Amino acid sequence: MRPIRVLFVENDSALRRILGEMLAQSPNLELVGSCANADEALDRSIVRGADVALVDFSLDQNGLNGIELGIALRNINEHIGVVIYSQYSVSQMVSRVPMAMRHGWSFFDKSAEMSISDYVAVLRDTASGNGNWESFSAGEVTKVETQSSIYFQLSPQQRSIMSLSSQGKSAKEIAAQLSLSYSYVRKELSRSYAVLLPDATPSDDLKTTAVLKYMELMRLS
Repeated sequence: MRPIRVLFVENDSALRRILGEMLAQSPNLELVGSCANADEALDRSIVRGADVALVDFSLDQNGLNGIELGIALRNINEHIGVVIYSQYSVSQMVSRVPMAMRHGWSFFDKSAEMSISDYVAVLRDTASGNGNWESFSAGEVTKVETQSSIYFQLSPQQRSIMSLSSQGKSAKEIAAQLSLSYSYVRKELSRSYAVLLPDATPSDDLKTTAVLKYMELMRLS
């Protein structure tokens, strides 16, 4: 039986080296790509030849997160399995994956206690089209389904802007940090408020309420 061909995506360079070396040493796995971000991972020749992708959820805040990258990979290779791991709780991440695409998806929390045999097991199951997404209760999935749809109505750029706004940055500071114009940031903030607060009234403190709503969505993420 040939080794399982793995595409590994992790933005932490130290972890990518350590875990990448561990995966490459397994006779059951063949590391076909070790990437730092979504742009590197979306090499069609690599994606089409991979059986499964091991993807960190938290990638570049100005680009795709792990779930979005997994969906993009599946659009290139409909048979590729996707394994998402994260330092955040993964128990509710399944709701971000379209229902028709959930076969062959697995989720687990980052842990230093995982052995190479643990990785091989989850990668093998997911590559075969199984995955563990169904182990998450329907109640957990349903609870965040609507909230997740709101989150994905924001563009990656808008999420970056709202993330900085939630850190107390002003529009001018956000513009400088992201190399955008001040007027553009103001427009994107207004558009984000409209998505996050569709029922807002003129008397509402839009900035504060929108930031609180965004932070709530991030907790559910």
